[in-house]
Amino acid sequence: MALRPMRPTGVSVPSHSASSIWPMPPRCPSPTLPDMMGNPLPTPELMAVIAAHYGQTREQLSDLGSFENHVFAFPTPEGGRVLRLVHSSHRSERQVKAELHWLTFLADRGVSVAVPVPGPDGELLATWPDGANGSYVSAVFVRAEGERARPAELTPGQIRAWGRLLAEIHDHTVTYHPDDPGGRPTWQDDPYIRDRHALAAALPVSLDAGILTRFDALVETLSAQPTHPGRFGLIHNDAHPGNFLIQGEQLTLFDFDDCGHNFYVNDLAMALYYGVWGADDRETLGRRLWTHLLAGYREVRALDDADLALVPALLKLREVDLYLLLHGKWDLAQLSETQRATLATYRHNILNDVPYLAFLEETRLRVPQLHST
Repeated sequence: MALRPMRPTGVSVPSHSASSIWPMPPRCPSPTLPDMMGNPLPTPELMAVIAAHYGQTREQLSDLGSFENHVFAFPTPEGGRVLRLVHSSHRSERQVKAELHWLTFLADRGVSVAVPVPGPDGELLATWPDGANGSYVSAVFVRAEGERARPAELTPGQIRAWGRLLAEIHDHTVTYHPDDPGGRPTWQDDPYIRDRHALAAALPVSLDAGILTRFDALVETLSAQPTHPGRFGLIHNDAHPGNFLIQGEQLTLFDFDDCGHNFYVNDLAMALYYGVWGADDRETLGRRLWTHLLAGYREVRALDDADLALVPALLKLREVDLYLLLHGKWDLAQLSETQRATLATYRHNILNDVPYLAFLEETRLRVPQLHST
């Protein structure tokens, strides 16, 4: 018998008339510890079946790389498409369905995002058993056009367009009425945050006690902040330069896989975090990016001092979160020199409370001061 999707998994199109603000979502179940740090490859046989479902052969799929998902490009008469495969150890079908529902809502309102495309069966996603008690969820998107952004080379107008796009997403989302309010997790339910102690204990090396102490303090401090609808909602969570393409001052944002309920300002914080990644002069580039990101954002939505005060803590939380994630993703027994240096830099900056960007410190939310241990 030919392998087919496990069951119909349609995503209904959001109502254009929906305008209510939804309450804080119930906690959404996330993948648990087994295999969570892995990213298993589909077998060649399964890849051939999935490709055929979308009218392709395996050879027609161009591998765009993978980290948490597997992503492929393929041509169609209507234009380029991107096939994304998400394993159940990373995201559930429910979570992917909620992501696609929100993306459809944004695209219908003219927001420049990667548009989900129905498969030949009319469904926006399909689920495929992997033969090992797991599954893959497939979805196809219109392939964005443009060039990769190099933050140091972006013009002020392009940086403002980046901030403006994030504000447009947030502005529409305030009135978004999801089919499944708990379909996407809150930031505390990110497995690397929620299960940080268990994940650290499962590593083949021991983390410094001070790493988790600081991690705990950041989570406690941010969890105590108000989460009213104008400040907190569904966001991209990973809107860095690798997740959009640019043509002139037109950006198309994609890879909403990490979307979840968080402070709106976290989208700006992550743009800044990755915008200065690897820069020789992080402070100078950071000031330039921050000035124009905020200017573009404020063309659409207001930001007050209380929102901006969260940014240093959000940057540091990402640094600690990523330090743990990289320990799980990388082969610690065979680290390259670059990987070893990266982890050493993270460790030093976390244990010594080095701010990610010093120029933001005068406005930061105060996190309890800790001594290195």
